[in-house]
Amino acid sequence: MAQIGAGRGMSLTTTYDVKFGRGGGTDKAINLMCDEAQLPNVQAATAQMAGRYLGEGPFQYPHTRLFTDVSLGFLCDADLNQLKYFHQWYGDIFDSNASDVNLDNATMETIYGTAPRSRDRTNRLNYPKNYTATAYITKIENQGGKDIPSITYLLEGCYPYAIDAVPLSYGSSQVTRVNVNFHYVRHSVIHNKTKGSLVGTGYNPYNDGRTPTGASLGTGP
Repeated sequence: MAQIGAGRGMSLTTTYDVKFGRGGGTDKAINLMCDEAQLPNVQAATAQMAGRYLGEGPFQYPHTRLFTDVSLGFLCDADLNQLKYFHQWYGDIFDSNASDVNLDNATMETIYGTAPRSRDRTNRLNYPKNYTATAYITKIENQGGKDIPSITYLLEGCYPYAIDAVPLSYGSSQVTRVNVNFHYVRHSVIHNKTKGSLVGTGYNPYNDGRTPTGASLGTGP
């Protein structure tokens, strides 16, 4: 407890920040309404090797880094800007936004009187550089009224491949929510060393007071 108190206390799951590095305006409405996020997991694909040493069983060795999908949840405002944002991003993948209908202050009669676009229209796959972006998921802690970042995951080549169905029903009213699933190529990590941090340049995982060296970091104490 003394060690925890000497640092910044415990981490809370309710403080985080999500941002998408896409051009074309501000994503503040997206940033503020992210209701649920997750820090990406770390995983390696392994294979077996037998016969290394006499009497040793099969040895599992890692050979490939794996990057699994992430899912983010967003609350929606009355204009459903969050849902529209991801529909537009998804439309960029298939270059299909041109077939969408955009109306200003339309009434129900206008909406129902709008005919669908031609059935002969085509959906052409866009180039990845035109629809991928870098997503930032940052774990922050509030200290003295300031948001201090602890760690940030950069999801490179990120794009939404699935927008979950949005349930609507009678009964008790709830805030409309949309879940979006993202593919990405790989992620990198930014470690922010703050007061009380153990991890930083030259971090010694054994914390035995020695000066870390390549041998101690790689082989143990």
